[in-house]
Amino acid sequence: MAKVNVGQDKQARVLAGTGTIAGTSGTATSTTATSLTNTGASWTTNAWAGRYIFAANRVGVVVSNTGTAATIDLWRDPATPTGAAGSTPGGTSTYIIFGEAPVLYMALTANSSATVATDTTLTGEITTASGGLIRQAAAYAHTTSATTYTLTGSYTANGSDSLPVTIAKIGTFDTLTGATGILLHETLLSATATLSASGDALTVTQTVTM
Repeated sequence: MAKVNVGQDKQARVLAGTGTIAGTSGTATSTTATSLTNTGASWTTNAWAGRYIFAANRVGVVVSNTGTAATIDLWRDPATPTGAAGSTPGGTSTYIIFGEAPVLYMALTANSSATVATDTTLTGEITTASGGLIRQAAAYAHTTSATTYTLTGSYTANGSDSLPVTIAKIGTFDTLTGATGILLHETLLSATATLSASGDALTVTQTVTM
């Protein structure tokens, strides 16, 4: 497991509390399925990247921001914050930006190059639309008082995937949509896994030592 530099920064914000409390609020001047704009804002570029944004009973994760516009991974129902896209908030919705989004999404790549601390993306991440090997929410598990937790991703190749493919590395992110979001870890698998046909399955468990 290798924690990259931007992952170190994100973890520091969470542990220090600056990423869990500080935020901002206002009223949008326009929205899309992947953005919220407030022309009256004067945000610092990318100050809100990795934060939750809540508007009109929808929640998303800020991928990046300019002085007046935030790019959102997707808008979800708060009841399923790691789930699929829901409806877009109205163009003049009030909003609040707060907290650090958890790193619960696992992505795959066939790229077998060594991990590098300065990486911000997973090189060669599989992002094939409708494929079974695209980034997904992983299952989290932690035993009370243990010094580790695990993230487990379960994938099944389908007819949209480019097969055969040999998976060599995984990355963990705070957004569902590839290839965006803050990369926390990237890890070479202990052994590569080749998926040759639709229906082939792969389960990857990432153990994180705290």
